[in-house]
Amino acid sequence: MHFSTLLALFAPVAVVVASATPAPATVGALVARSGNGSVEIAKRSGCGSSGPLGTGHFVWFIDVSCTPGAQKTCQATDATGCLPGNPDNIGSMEVDDPNDTFQIAKQSNTNTVTFVCPSGGQVRCQANFNDNDDGPNYSLRVF
Repeated sequence: MHFSTLLALFAPVAVVVASATPAPATVGALVARSGNGSVEIAKRSGCGSSGPLGTGHFVWFIDVSCTPGAQKTCQATDATGCLPGNPDNIGSMEVDDPNDTFQIAKQSNTNTVTFVCPSGGQVRCQANFNDNDDGPNYSLRVF
C-alpha cells in the first residue's frame, strides 16, 4: 500500500519532468552557400539535397558531417535534388575540408565526385559552375 501511495504522489511529477525536458537537438537543414559565403540558401530539396541554388555565383557549397573513413559521394543534382544534374554546366566538383584549406577530392566536367571522409568527420562539397547563373538548376548533396 505504501508503494502505491508513493507511486501516486510521484507519477505526476515524473510526467511533468519528462514533458518539460526538451527533445534532443536534431541536425539542422543543410545550408548551401555561395563561394564567397555572401549568400546562404536554407531551402531543402528532395532526397537529402540542399537547394535549388541561387544565381550570381560560380561556386556553391555545403558543409556536412560524415563518419571518418566512410566512402561518400558529393553530387550536384537537378533542382529537385533527386536526379544527377547536367554535367555540361559544371566545370568541376570538389571536396575540401570545411575551412577550404586542403582538397580531399576533385573531378572536372562531372556532377559527382567520390571521397573518403577524413579523420575530422567534416567536409565541404562544392560545385564549380561554368556560368554564374547555372545554380538555380541544381542542388547539392552528400550520400
